[in-house]
Amino acid sequence: MIKHYFKQALQMLKENPLVNTISILGTALSIAMIMVVILVAQISVAEYTPESYRNNMLYILSTQAHSDQGQNNNGRMSAEVVKECFYTLQKPKAVTAICQDNRAISLPAKQLYKEYSIKYADPGFWKAFDFGFIYGNSFSDADFQSGIPTAVITSDVASELFGTKNAVGETIIIDFIAYKITGIVKPVSKAANHAYAEVWVPYTATPSLMENPYNEGISGPFITVILANTRSDFDDIKKELEQRTMLYNEGKKDFKVNFMNNPITRLDIAAGANGFRKVDINDYLLSTGGVLLFLLLIPALNITGVMQSSIHKRRGEIGVRKAFGATYGKLVQQILYENLIITLIGGCIGLILSFFLLEVTKSFMLTTGETMLTTEMLFKPGLFFVALLFTLLLNLLSAGIPAVRISRQQIVDALKDNEN
Repeated sequence: MIKHYFKQALQMLKENPLVNTISILGTALSIAMIMVVILVAQISVAEYTPESYRNNMLYILSTQAHSDQGQNNNGRMSAEVVKECFYTLQKPKAVTAICQDNRAISLPAKQLYKEYSIKYADPGFWKAFDFGFIYGNSFSDADFQSGIPTAVITSDVASELFGTKNAVGETIIIDFIAYKITGIVKPVSKAANHAYAEVWVPYTATPSLMENPYNEGISGPFITVILANTRSDFDDIKKELEQRTMLYNEGKKDFKVNFMNNPITRLDIAAGANGFRKVDINDYLLSTGGVLLFLLLIPALNITGVMQSSIHKRRGEIGVRKAFGATYGKLVQQILYENLIITLIGGCIGLILSFFLLEVTKSFMLTTGETMLTTEMLFKPGLFFVALLFTLLLNLLSAGIPAVRISRQQIVDALKDNEN
């Protein structure tokens, strides 16, 4: 029976090509607009390579050095703070300290001037983030502890500098220091901002990063990322960090370290928190809810208008079918099946269109316009089905209610195209 209804619905679509094409395109545009809003939010919080464990991560993005005399210096933390307060934590699965800068890279026999994004990291970085190595491996713990200048680069950088992706064993020059390449990884999207770089080196190979001349050794260039085994460990990790911080401050004379509103989660960051201030999720939803509702309301109204217009134009047809014995239930059922097919076709077109629209508009939709978009980042089937279900519900309401009203009309009124 259902198969028969679908065949009838498809036949009806063929008989009204213009109206149904408009309905399909309207549904597709609506799905696309909804999906773009969802995709922008998804890129900020979803898990994808190499930030595959975002849901289990805590971030310390800001540090304050303060004294009893009221001096407060906001910024980031030193290598000393990282070592004493974070590397000593026992509860996390991994801890990493990172800082980033742009530096010109040269080759031993050739002076180059192009700058690349350099991330100064530690061995914990490769445990916290999920990188796909094409060749070689990351720099080792021994390299880090000894301050040996080694580097991991992306395949794009390897091809640009050496004409081949397999550049393991080659040497690059950064700030007059020769770094031996130990591994090649796939290019990383800037959307994965804490993992992103083009070159990764141990920060111990750069002496200036190890110096702590400011605020009794507290201030420096680093942020830290903590990977927990599960989210249920967050409270225990925060308590352990508080204890380590207290012990560290007991050894200080003039300044104390304060991590402000850190640690924060990825969801906090997406809501606008930066560690100096923490944005309550409820406040964020209240402040942005109106904009999001407006963005979703436009496609919703579009769907409703298109579907209601389509149904009302068929009043005469419905009257004829009633005159030939079609029952109220069959008429409504047939219209809903047609609506379902329109929604499915429009939804598939809308999904494809949403990826195109995001690519075209990413310069202002995303924080960084040059962000590389990947399939893993964008295609989350669950979210698409939620958007499709939302649109289907709107279509059912916008098509079902008029269908019920018109199907209940007297045959004469329907044939005359009159409203009750």
